[in-house]
Amino acid sequence: MKTRATAALAFAAALALPRAQAQERLTGIATGQQAYEIAMPNPDGDTLRLSDLRGYITLVDFWASWCRPCRMENPHVRAVYRAYKDTLFAQAKGFRVFSVSLDRKGGLEAWKKAIAADSLEWPWHVGAVETGVNAAANEYQVRFIPANVLLDAEGRVIGLDLHGEALDNALNALLDRSPRQSATPRKKAREEKKERRKAERSASPGTQR
Repeated sequence: MKTRATAALAFAAALALPRAQAQERLTGIATGQQAYEIAMPNPDGDTLRLSDLRGYITLVDFWASWCRPCRMENPHVRAVYRAYKDTLFAQAKGFRVFSVSLDRKGGLEAWKKAIAADSLEWPWHVGAVETGVNAAANEYQVRFIPANVLLDAEGRVIGLDLHGEALDNALNALLDRSPRQSATPRKKAREEKKERRKAERSASPGTQR
């Protein structure tokens, strides 16, 4: 069985994105920090809290309906969610995505339409379309999107701005390494990769910045 130290080294090696690039997008948070609480309304007006996802590996994903790069990345985020949501991790009971929309005041319908169009099927979507003041984006100092923060089961930051293969590698490094468990996400990931490629070929987001 791997020690925690060995697992930590394996995880660190999996984070392929240079730190400098992550800092260009997120300047208010650092690896090892406890994540700031996020408590904001969902599209129905109900307040959701990031801390409610303690116990899970969680990706805090900053995006917007008008952001074309975000919309292009959404198929991969969806595929990762489907592949890992019920997977056993060494120190967590599954994987969740907590999406923070940077849609502006009055952008409720565009936000809801983008969630549906991109099949972002997880229920944790929050934004500030009523006031236009996005407390989460301000506290995390989000300078560009898409941007994200990966949290461990206790809400500590273990990765910044992980996209594409870098996100896949980070999650794989955290898995429960028993043979039966580790085979499942790989199979799901292969299936989702095929679906993602098909979706990307036909994707044409109708919103622009």
